[in-house]
Amino acid sequence: MAELATNIGVVPQTILASTSAISRGYRVTLASDGTVSASAIGVRGDYIAVNDIAASSYGTGHACGTGAKISAVASEAVAVGDAAYSAASGKFSKTSTNAVLMGKWVQAASGDGVLGVVQLETVA
Repeated sequence: MAELATNIGVVPQTILASTSAISRGYRVTLASDGTVSASAIGVRGDYIAVNDIAASSYGTGHACGTGAKISAVASEAVAVGDAAYSAASGKFSKTSTNAVLMGKWVQAASGDGVLGVVQLETVA
């Protein structure tokens, strides 16, 4: 039920994974061929994967600039209230070095690879 409450008012989009699988909570960037893959550290990305997506398969994603609360995979331990930044390989972090501000952590994550929740900042 918590996940439903987190995603209220967010319209998911259909996304197509590249030749690499994508796990839930990762930032992905849309390529010119219409597929998505993990975003680099200094890139906001276009979507956050809502579910695990097999390589070359369709899944769902939430747009990054929506202001939604989304499940996010951490690259390090984070606490509620920490700023959420982009991290390598499509993850999220609290470290700002070479990163893009994504929003704020509203549910903590205990370490690398752990799901937390980020309130995304809307992008004008």
